[in-house]
Amino acid sequence: MKKIFLTSIMFLSLFFSCDILEEAPKTVLPPDGYYNTKTGIETLVNACYARLRSFSASTTNLLQLTEQGTDLFEAGVDGDVNFDIYNISLTAGQITKVWEECYIGINACNNVTYFINSVSDMSDSDKKLREAEARFLRAYMYYHLIMQFGDVHLSLEPTVGVQTEANRTAVAQILDEAIYPDLRYAVENLPAQQTDYGRIDVYGAKFFLSYVLLSDERSGKVEFEEAAQLASSVINESQYTLQETRDMVFNQDNDMNKEIIWSLQFSEDESLRENGNQTHLYFVPKYDANIPGMTRTVEYGRPYARFKPTQFMSDLYDSSIDSRYQAYWRDTWYVTTATDKLSVGDTAFYLPKDAWSKVQIDSKNYKVFNPEFSESLGSDYSTVSNRVFLHLKKFDDVKRATMNEEKGTRDWVCFRVAEAYLLAGEAYYRAGDTDNALKYINTLRRNCAIEGKEKEMEISASDLSVDFLLDERARELCGEGKRWYDLKRLGKLIERTDLHNRKAHGNMKPFHELRPIPQSQIDRCTNVYPQNPQW
Repeated sequence: MKKIFLTSIMFLSLFFSCDILEEAPKTVLPPDGYYNTKTGIETLVNACYARLRSFSASTTNLLQLTEQGTDLFEAGVDGDVNFDIYNISLTAGQITKVWEECYIGINACNNVTYFINSVSDMSDSDKKLREAEARFLRAYMYYHLIMQFGDVHLSLEPTVGVQTEANRTAVAQILDEAIYPDLRYAVENLPAQQTDYGRIDVYGAKFFLSYVLLSDERSGKVEFEEAAQLASSVINESQYTLQETRDMVFNQDNDMNKEIIWSLQFSEDESLRENGNQTHLYFVPKYDANIPGMTRTVEYGRPYARFKPTQFMSDLYDSSIDSRYQAYWRDTWYVTTATDKLSVGDTAFYLPKDAWSKVQIDSKNYKVFNPEFSESLGSDYSTVSNRVFLHLKKFDDVKRATMNEEKGTRDWVCFRVAEAYLLAGEAYYRAGDTDNALKYINTLRRNCAIEGKEKEMEISASDLSVDFLLDERARELCGEGKRWYDLKRLGKLIERTDLHNRKAHGNMKPFHELRPIPQSQIDRCTNVYPQNPQW
């Protein structure tokens, strides 16, 4: 299967401008009748995909809204602490860009659904396929909007030119009139496998419909059972399967592996890469600053230190039985430049999971950084800080040409089978079917076990709870742009963030379960577009 690098085109921007109320069109309209052709529609659909890259992985925007300010991540030394203390400006670029990019993408999708039936040089089956892709992507972007902002403007028709009025539509209405119909259309019309790698297929649509059902506060036993069936279908009927070991999932040479249901592609061809996947920058500590034997390398990454894991994140793993601690996290760095005491390849510094004593530390010729809130051993001994911390290595990009290159080439994974097991387990649990919940959760946990520790990784019915489900999702999905949504949809955002994020502690209020509407949206409206309460 070939990869397809789906790029946007400049003349689309005026068509997309209305829902972000852009008053100054930057480009020109396509030729008359262009969207009535197969080429025009294919270009539009490709642009729908391309729009996702710009806010998912090319900036910190989505990660700051989904991972930071939770129980798992807080600001590193070069991060923005305002997203931990929930002192978010109404003009913050992160919220503005996610808002704008989603509405630009939504309007591209609206153009597809509007024009596709008038295309004469396209078969009916191809029309249904491309419409299903566009409708899935529209639902995906509306989901981000309602989870972040609550009631937002709903538009299912394309717009042209300057629009200066917008209205807020209730979340339930957006779900019922847009997200659910679009996802069900996608499930009915997408193929089991696409020709081009990177396009959504029926199992990706089933996966996301399951997730949305588990996010809808109105859902009950019937919806949970449907969510369970959808996730089970992905696991039992698709070509997708768990990788043999966890370290294979994010191996950059294995980025089309069978665990990945849907990902966004970034080309090794610089002319197609745009801003590239930059997530390789954000979780890297300052390993090259004042640590003997350490200089910056491609392997260890460019240390932007935007996101630091909380102590709670580390404590979630039992590293004696769970392979994910070593598969997903770096706790040891090796000398890159020789010193008078250290040779290249020697251990340079180490972050033990449990605090070491003075005697243990003094016996080593490398630096040791004890856990952040461990007992102080004195000024000559170090602990984890916002500069030196565990490195989430899922997104490392060792194919960059230089150590300072920002534009990464690895794909951004949106959906994978491991999460389908977690969705199935959660859905069955919430539907009251403990046996099936345990079946799916334990299958995943056995896969995650250190060899020979499979039995010890299994859980029993007494272990199941909402908190356990969140803990397990954290262990598996940390850093992948899911956490804020998971905490919110399961009613634990404030409780767990306040408890486990030291910067957020004491700062969170109920109104923080919604982000502020970007001030630019409010200013551009000639009618009153209400701000979220208390922002």
